[in-house]
Amino acid sequence: MFDSVRSLLALLLDIGATRLELAATELEEERLRLVGQLISAVVTLMLLGMAVLMCTAFLVVLMWDSHRLLTVGGLALAYVVATWVSAVRWRARAASRPPFMAVTVAELQRDIAALRPSATLPEEPR
Repeated sequence: MFDSVRSLLALLLDIGATRLELAATELEEERLRLVGQLISAVVTLMLLGMAVLMCTAFLVVLMWDSHRLLTVGGLALAYVVATWVSAVRWRARAASRPPFMAVTVAELQRDIAALRPSATLPEEPR
């Protein structure tokens, strides 16, 4: 009796340890992914800002004698529209990401279902 309880407890602890390792792995992968995305986003935004600044200065200097106010206003409007489009796309991507730790939760639910006694077990013949 005690051996079966001990083996069941060992099995449950083993399952728990495996699921905990899976959760830790998922957390580490998510952390590394987020750090990589953050670094990439910062570098991209810095380079984009420099390019936009240089293009704006070039266009304003090019149109200085004829349409400098129209040029500055048009560029400002273009930047506002581009910012709006970018924000809409960012929100859509943020809303479509997979649920946090989905694999771990699915495995834990599968373990719980396997450990619960099934209501449809066939009865033993008498």
